[in-house]
Amino acid sequence: MSGRDVKITYVNNSLNEDMPKIFIFTQNVLPSFDAIRDGVAWKVISDIGRNSRSTFLYPAETTIRATWENDENQTNQLICRAGKRYTVQKNFTGIMLMEDGNAVSPKDIELVNNIQVKRGVSAELLKGNNVIVKKNIVAYEQKASFQLTPKIYWGIASEINLSESLSSAVLDSDHFFEQDLANVSAATVSLNGNAEVGYNFQIEHQE
Repeated sequence: MSGRDVKITYVNNSLNEDMPKIFIFTQNVLPSFDAIRDGVAWKVISDIGRNSRSTFLYPAETTIRATWENDENQTNQLICRAGKRYTVQKNFTGIMLMEDGNAVSPKDIELVNNIQVKRGVSAELLKGNNVIVKKNIVAYEQKASFQLTPKIYWGIASEINLSESLSSAVLDSDHFFEQDLANVSAATVSLNGNAEVGYNFQIEHQE
């Protein structure tokens, strides 16, 4: 994963008059992950008119937590690293998340559920306090495994909400623009095109 925060600027150079929402997500590169089914909108950009822009930070630091009972309850968040395992367990203070040794693969981040709650727990990775990837149901004594790369993906939607699954959004297209943030500290990405030729993202500048 990228070892530095990345400053990203989005510019609307398109002639899109539908006022779509731009969203950004990442992928768990393990084979069981499906972008439409499992992807989560980490960032949603709306109301950026022609030649206007939005600037935000993509943090290098990733945190992990578990939630249960329809996200009503959340564990503490821990800074997580590839190759480490984190366990949801109950001690004398209640339910909490603890680092618990090494993952099976040095590339994976693992969350193990050691508590018995209805429908299990959800495992979530976050950047800047926004969920970037998750697994919805982790049963008792089961685990969720995540493997991230420094790549993010841009898409266009008519309706989508922050931290919402892509499967419940109204996507304008299921084709996404891939941006590799490895060794990048700043980048400008633009939306271009019109209704006749279609719309596309491109990298205007990167350093």
